[in-house]
Amino acid sequence: MAGSGYYVYNNTLKGGAHVVVPNIVERPIAEAAFLLSEKRLEIGKQVQATHPSIPKYNVIAQRPAAGRVAREGRRVNVIVSMGEDYMRAPDLSGKSLEEARREILASRFRVGSLARVAEEQPRDTVLAQDPPSGERLAEQGEIHLLVSAGSGRPSALMPDLRGLAISDITRALEGFDVVLVANEVDIPGAVPDVVLAQTPSPDTLIYQNQVVTYDYLRSAGTAPTEQYEDTVRHQMFYDWYSRDVRVDVVDRLGKRQTVWTKQPLYDEEAQRTYITGTVIRVPVTYIGEVSVEVYIDNELEASYALKDGRPPVKVR
Repeated sequence: MAGSGYYVYNNTLKGGAHVVVPNIVERPIAEAAFLLSEKRLEIGKQVQATHPSIPKYNVIAQRPAAGRVAREGRRVNVIVSMGEDYMRAPDLSGKSLEEARREILASRFRVGSLARVAEEQPRDTVLAQDPPSGERLAEQGEIHLLVSAGSGRPSALMPDLRGLAISDITRALEGFDVVLVANEVDIPGAVPDVVLAQTPSPDTLIYQNQVVTYDYLRSAGTAPTEQYEDTVRHQMFYDWYSRDVRVDVVDRLGKRQTVWTKQPLYDEEAQRTYITGTVIRVPVTYIGEVSVEVYIDNELEASYALKDGRPPVKVR
């Protein structure tokens, strides 16, 4: 009677027989449930999480762990993979800024810096992103966007610069408000110090702040016009969604152009995006030297000097 009483107490009041918990890690959730049922165990709470290598719907971890002893009927809680798609940057090209923001947040990333350039695409259409589509990115990592500022900007027909002396180029394009980039080439027999080729082509439509590139052969004694590229990074040390922000680039001739702006924004998305610690990234292509100036509410906050390909130096 004593033995029978112990059996009833042990199996009815305290639970079923003891079993060894099987290893269900990296198993599809359906297969994991079957393996547990064979041991008279059950799937318990399921929590989803991203994982860079374990496929979607496969088990990442289990509790109790494999090899532990449990009673029949015990629930085994699991973490289930959402797959690696959620760990890669989504493709935002061609989408509206609002659509891109929603998709970034839905993918468990954050909206990074935002830059606008004049473009024929409708205003706020995403033109490019950093990191690009498909690149691995940590959860809550930032995705930076380049969007169209629309086509409502002054336009003109590109003049023919071919054969023009490079010393006369600035005067020839005065009033066009474009960015000039020289490209030195080595073509035997070519006439030095004149424009040999240009982009855009003559008589094509050009817009304000558009980059105009020209090829030339430099003669001995002509000042070098080597082109450099760099990126200025300015970190904000306060929430700046409600601020008017402008970034200007001033070239060695004193010509100024605004390359990035943000108006005051007060919506919830802006308050999550433009926060303390975020960074404004400004790609710069220049010849010789250039300065990048950051204005907050029309007050100069910071200035960076770039010269001869050396790293940017904050001078204010």
